[in-house]
Amino acid sequence: MMTQLTNQLATLERARKNYEKASREAERALDTFQRVDADMNLSRAEVEKQRMNMTLKSQQCEETKNEYASQLQRTNDLQNQHYHILLPDVFRNLQDLDEKRIKDIRNFMIHSADVERKVFPIISKCLDGIVSAAQQINEKEDTLLVIERYKSGFQPPTDIPFEDLNGRGGSERDGSSGGVGPPPLSSVGGFRPEAMTVKGTMSAGGKLKKRVGIFNIFSSNKVCNLHYLLFISA
Repeated sequence: MMTQLTNQLATLERARKNYEKASREAERALDTFQRVDADMNLSRAEVEKQRMNMTLKSQQCEETKNEYASQLQRTNDLQNQHYHILLPDVFRNLQDLDEKRIKDIRNFMIHSADVERKVFPIISKCLDGIVSAAQQINEKEDTLLVIERYKSGFQPPTDIPFEDLNGRGGSERDGSSGGVGPPPLSSVGGFRPEAMTVKGTMSAGGKLKKRVGIFNIFSSNKVCNLHYLLFISA
């Protein structure tokens, strides 16, 4: 719209300059005719020539005047339409768009608050469930469950008996005769056969199986720190 108005103003300026030029030429033609007509020494043909030139310039001046008036009217109409109708409509549309944007943001904020308000009971219920589940945690029961899961079942060794070796020969000590021989398997480490079968650490035939990490208190196993406690608690 600004380009259209600018072009019309330029057209009006050209029409005004043409009218101004034609008006000056018409005035000069009129002056020339009057001077020639007053000169009695000039021929009638010369006077008639200047009359025709004056008439032509007057007609051109009138035409450019009419064109200038027409362009002036058109420019004024377009200018009034531009500043009183078209441009206000543009600003009014921009205002409507901005008001719609503000209204949408307002509705979005209200809707967001409503959604948050509806979610609050669900969040509160979830938090109540978390608190209820946390209140049921029993630290003593949990530690007992860990002990029950990882305890070995072995009994602590009994006291090693004193062996009196005075007066006994080598044959008696090595078990070749009826003397005291090496301690039976049942007394090794103080473990009883019935205890050795707990958790499947000894087979039915009495053969000891390897159990990794049972006697190594400082093992790299993740439950090694419980071995000593389990050992003495069992």
